[in-house]
Amino acid sequence: MQTSGVVNVFKEKGKSSRYYTNKVKHLSKMKTGHIGTLDPMAFGVLPIAVGEATKFIDFLNFDKKAYIYRIIFGKTTETLDAEGEFTDEEAWDFEKSDLLRVLDEIEGAYEQVPPKYSAKKINGVPMYKLARENIDIDTASRAKTVQIYKNRLLKFNKEKFYAIVMSDVSTGTYIRTLAFDIAQKLGTISYIDYLMRYYSGPLKIDEAICIDDMEEDDLIPVDTLIDLPVLKLNEKRFKAVQNGMNSYVNDAYNEEYYKVYCADKFCGVGYVKKDESGRKNIYMKKVYKYEDN
Repeated sequence: MQTSGVVNVFKEKGKSSRYYTNKVKHLSKMKTGHIGTLDPMAFGVLPIAVGEATKFIDFLNFDKKAYIYRIIFGKTTETLDAEGEFTDEEAWDFEKSDLLRVLDEIEGAYEQVPPKYSAKKINGVPMYKLARENIDIDTASRAKTVQIYKNRLLKFNKEKFYAIVMSDVSTGTYIRTLAFDIAQKLGTISYIDYLMRYYSGPLKIDEAICIDDMEEDDLIPVDTLIDLPVLKLNEKRFKAVQNGMNSYVNDAYNEEYYKVYCADKFCGVGYVKKDESGRKNIYMKKVYKYEDN
């Protein structure tokens, strides 16, 4: 019976990511953790790790995500989305061709300053809490290089001041900031009023499930989502590996991380390196524990 894994939850607009992890925790009676926070106003794919899968969140292949969002030009808010108070308004005048040019220009490596209303922490305190207390935040010093893999213009309505864009991005990208930077390159300001996560890693929105319909069969085995080479050990090493012990391996294995299996049973993630005698071992970094052990 599958009791641990990753579930592709459909997050509804207006609810926090924490609401869903707590709901899955209540339903499964297991430890949970979401893989990539979504703002309350956003909806779409929210992967949640359950049980033993929570140990492997850092090894999961969810670095690439896609979002569909609507940019409203000529106005902005303190949060850069529809949740905040309006702070500014500007006239603007550009054409679809200008927007297409900017969307193309901003692809690739892109240095992004996080919005002050974000979950990013400073000395353990989320920036949005500091912003609400009117504490000055030096956001520029916290700029981070992210990747914009592809931008697609899905719709542009100049008369109603908006564009709908789809962007494939690396993890850690703030879409609110991306939309505002697009507007800045067009000589204006903006905010977003619609944000959907279309996919996160291999999990897509058309496969996401409603939280109330979740069943054990919806749990995806965590090892299928770990993009590492495979290292197989003899079945007799299972007990030792479950206890975190290292095992000798063939010298042909490179010194890197591996998904470790005993026969066909997933045991966790380990790293191959030489011991003091020069012989190669697989040292377990994260062990997948089974209920019957």
